[in-house]
Amino acid sequence: MRGMEIPRFPRKFTKPDLSNFLRQRLSQTIVLWPEQAIPLVGYMAWPNEPAARDDGLHMLRSWGHGSTAVPPRLRRIQHEWLRVADVFHWYCDLMDGRHQARRGGPSIGKAITLVAAKAQSCGTSEASLWLYWEKYKDVAHLVTAAALIRREARIQSRNSPFGPLGLSVNQFVPFQMGMLMPDLVLAVALEFEARGLREPSVAWAEPAFDPQTLWRIPPDINVEAFPHLIREPGPDDLAILNARRAGNRGKANKRQGGKSISPL
Repeated sequence: MRGMEIPRFPRKFTKPDLSNFLRQRLSQTIVLWPEQAIPLVGYMAWPNEPAARDDGLHMLRSWGHGSTAVPPRLRRIQHEWLRVADVFHWYCDLMDGRHQARRGGPSIGKAITLVAAKAQSCGTSEASLWLYWEKYKDVAHLVTAAALIRREARIQSRNSPFGPLGLSVNQFVPFQMGMLMPDLVLAVALEFEARGLREPSVAWAEPAFDPQTLWRIPPDINVEAFPHLIREPGPDDLAILNARRAGNRGKANKRQGGKSISPL
């Protein structure tokens, strides 16, 4: 079992009024909790690459001394985060709605089928989604939380901008959510962590997360879980799943680059 090394917040984070909280934090660009925010985004970006994570953390900490260096591939990493967030959020939605019970219950494979079928951007084939899942599955609770908060911030900003000193809409990205609101990201992620470790059904006994490799949120970090928003799959989504052959995982089982990709 792995636990993230993130310091305890000095103040207790309990369930806030989300609208007021977002407006307060995103009306400026000051990183209030750098000791928590920087390690958090480090785990998110490089979950299983300790050397790259150390380099990235060094670069991020140098921003406090005037550096403008940006970690390599940060834009691409965030694109991959959003795809993983789509997959895991759909998995949670299927589990919460108790869908597909007669076909083994919810699974990451079924969530990937949904995302691939509904996607309209590049890099969203089932094979690509499996690769992204394998890369970030140990921090999927974190990146899903950051992506969800990003979406909420964009919706609220369209209705009422956060002010001249805050972020513009095109700056609402998962990385910024982690830097400016690490407490909220961790609070939402606590709920996702619990759901990902839960057995989804009797027929499908394995949870989405591997309990041995998941980067767990420290229990004494002074953050209370904040429930995420549940989306109810529509008729078109269920039709996609009903048409899915049992055990079908697209191209995920094909050998790529000499390595077999094995889904959960």
